[in-house]
Amino acid sequence: MKARSFFSRLLTKLAIILSMVIFLLGCGKTNDKRTLVVSPVFNEQVIGCDVNFTHENTDWRYQQFLFFISNIEAQTGVGNWIKPELLSSKFQTKTIALVGEKCGEESHWQLNYSSDTDISKWQKLRFTIGVPFKVNHLNPLTQESPLNLPTMFWGWQKGHKFLRLEMISNDDNWLFHLGSVGCKAASPLRAPKQECRYPNRYTFELALNKEHNQIALDLSALLSNVIIANQTSCQSSPNNTSCQILFNNLVEKHDQSVFHTNKKDMPHE
Repeated sequence: MKARSFFSRLLTKLAIILSMVIFLLGCGKTNDKRTLVVSPVFNEQVIGCDVNFTHENTDWRYQQFLFFISNIEAQTGVGNWIKPELLSSKFQTKTIALVGEKCGEESHWQLNYSSDTDISKWQKLRFTIGVPFKVNHLNPLTQESPLNLPTMFWGWQKGHKFLRLEMISNDDNWLFHLGSVGCKAASPLRAPKQECRYPNRYTFELALNKEHNQIALDLSALLSNVIIANQTSCQSSPNNTSCQILFNNLVEKHDQSVFHTNKKDMPHE
């Protein structure tokens, strides 16, 4: 039994190392002045598809981990904030990006900016998790990618899923879908004319490390104090206990923030 336990731990460590190597190779050059890499981590370890992480004595792995970033601003000097333009692609409009991955499909853990961008001149980054109200409830069939993806759209009345996290263990599953709720419209097939009662957008501001253009998305911070099981899944209901904890965890807390930089374990080139 001891030998089996040892080899199990060894295989887990090897899987983590392999995942980190694959992740870094997929990120491309982190010193590219036009690319900002997002690293998903759990307890300061880089994670990815098929890499287990332990929460409340249970091994989990995510199957989908996707989120929209909008209202991106960069500080280039004291009081000087600019709005850099994203490079249009199937993952990005000029102002909104879909970051993350659905396991088994192409991943996009980065923000790619236009050719005149120099991230090394940025001191701070400010952004919102979510889709702005003015485009959140538009017909996805007529919107440009990635705002036309059906897997990230609830419906005209509620709009997009701002974040979609779906995880499994050997015996259970759990999900967190973040989006606006309490949206009033004439019907589920109509867009609301006013902002929803619970917009559920969260803004983050963090200092950047000029040595490497990377930020970390800390899943352990997001799941802090959440008991994970199928019955505790959250689809943004304000009356759901798990949702209340998750919403609180999304409020910026400096060193305990869901997004952070300058951690010693951030992957380097």
